[in-house]
Amino acid sequence: MKKVLIVEDDRSIALALAVRMKNAGYETLIAHDALAGLNAAVKLHPDVVLLDISMPAGNGFDVAERIQKLIPTATPIIFLTASKKPSFREEAVRLGAAGYFEKPYNPENLLSTVRHALGDKEPQVA
Repeated sequence: MKKVLIVEDDRSIALALAVRMKNAGYETLIAHDALAGLNAAVKLHPDVVLLDISMPAGNGFDVAERIQKLIPTATPIIFLTASKKPSFREEAVRLGAAGYFEKPYNPENLLSTVRHALGDKEPQVA
């Protein structure tokens, strides 16, 4: 089963994402701040990371750069943010993001982007 790491400081958003990903057939892991997210990514090698940008203990861009340096295989990263700053989208593109979503986002579009990043054409539900 493919693993989705959710790094999101808003616990209700993290839980909603986890439920959606589990219902789609993915194993989910949750971290609620940047440092915990980085540690989870390095230890658990998720197949994709859903990464908030603004959160305690660092920001999502720093986490993404460290993941890219510390994990030898490319891990797709999909950024989630409440910010409307164009510079955030530009930075996500510079970092090679597999996706970028402003909150509130369309859950079906997010799930489609996760599937695409993982190379899944059909839902993973068994």
